[in-house]
Amino acid sequence: MARKFLIGCVLVLALAMATIVPSLGQSTTKQLSTNFTVINLGEGPAEGIVQYFKTDGTQWGSGSETFTISTFGGQAIFRQYNPVGQPGNPNLTDGAGSVVISANQPLGAVVQILARNQDPTTSGAYSGFAKGDTSYYVPLVARNLQTASGLANSQIVVQNVSSKVIDVEINLINPDGTTKYTKSGITIQPSASYYYDLALESSTNVPDNWYGSAVVRTTTSDGAIAVVSNFFTGDAMQTFNAFPSTSPTTKWFIPLFTSRLANSLSTPVAVQNLSGSTIPANGVKLICQPDPALSGYTPFTKTNTVEIKNTAAYYFNPVVDTSIPEGFYGSCVVEASANVVVFVQMRFIATGEAAAHEAFPVSSTDTKVFIPLVAQRLANGFATAVTIQNLSGEQATFKLTYRRSPDCTVGPVTYSPPDQTVGPYASLIQNHRTGVSGLVDGWFGTLSVESNKPVAAFVQLTFLRSINPNLPRGDLYMAHNAFTQP
Repeated sequence: MARKFLIGCVLVLALAMATIVPSLGQSTTKQLSTNFTVINLGEGPAEGIVQYFKTDGTQWGSGSETFTISTFGGQAIFRQYNPVGQPGNPNLTDGAGSVVISANQPLGAVVQILARNQDPTTSGAYSGFAKGDTSYYVPLVARNLQTASGLANSQIVVQNVSSKVIDVEINLINPDGTTKYTKSGITIQPSASYYYDLALESSTNVPDNWYGSAVVRTTTSDGAIAVVSNFFTGDAMQTFNAFPSTSPTTKWFIPLFTSRLANSLSTPVAVQNLSGSTIPANGVKLICQPDPALSGYTPFTKTNTVEIKNTAAYYFNPVVDTSIPEGFYGSCVVEASANVVVFVQMRFIATGEAAAHEAFPVSSTDTKVFIPLVAQRLANGFATAVTIQNLSGEQATFKLTYRRSPDCTVGPVTYSPPDQTVGPYASLIQNHRTGVSGLVDGWFGTLSVESNKPVAAFVQLTFLRSINPNLPRGDLYMAHNAFTQP
């Protein structure tokens, strides 16, 4: 049986999915292009097809290309900026669109969105979708919002993942829970994506300096969508997956929380109420523990100071909240009196770089993690860091396996370091930016983790000037969540 995987934002740059998108609307002036990396999560060889669609649902370029990933944990990379005929560019024209990947094995995929060869640059990353839902939630959206990192605007990308034409509406929610504006009249062809750029919305509908949350839903019976959000601030782009209707729960884990570090990194946390009723003041707790390596800091708890109406969001922001200790880093748990969703921004205020990822639901019972792309100190400066989180209150054992990409020619084909023991609610960081023993500089491929306790992970992707001093200014920082299985 064919398994489908969904990538709603593709750009061809000469590619979010895109080749070259001249400015991806008006939220950024950059020319953006994409690449995506696919990992085989099945027991046997994955044979599949990648189908490309324009925003009107018609065939994009030659329309498709086939692939084979021969082994479990194996990888294939599709670059929309490749020359015509190479993987990722089946004669694509410049513009934006979407992708549907079908295969005979389960897959995972991560998408990178890049302003290639531009100074200053922009970058973002997100995980593809294995299925859609009737509604999605976005905890933070903005229009022409003044921030410490520059003017903020949101772009919401909605892909139709059903087999028929559907209608969609996007409700923009004020912080007090009232509806600011409903974007209706959106019709999307099967497999196509709709790009809603708030910078292009009339100020009559959504005023300048507005921020809030969003609810995206299909109004068509039996319709299904997938949603990605691009949050632009100056040269930076934070790309993250919206939350499907099955996501809300009362407890979320944040593996890395920082407050005004010396390198200017802070991690604001957005909490969207999706309980169907109002959460009272003090109904949401951000409970933080300092990292064991950090001395002089004690645990602290922050709570919401005002009530949170249904679908509205509340923000814990260490950039401006000076009651959160400066220099703190560690992990946090969000505990709520009713169902919420949570996502984390990662902002380097001094450099304007930023990334984002979704928090981990503590209720998850999955014990396997898959990362489609890890890289150790590539010559172009690219490297990754993977934070693997024990979600249980008991000690866990992690078994890690690295598998080299077929596009890589250096280092081990496979590598399994000794099993790692990780304490309750603790994490293991594989920092390929400084180097992981057993791998070599220039190595890239996939990473899988097997645990005897529930586990999750997120990935930071960075281009490092310490490796490549010729890198442009701007945003060289990305993040995304890993894939999990039972």
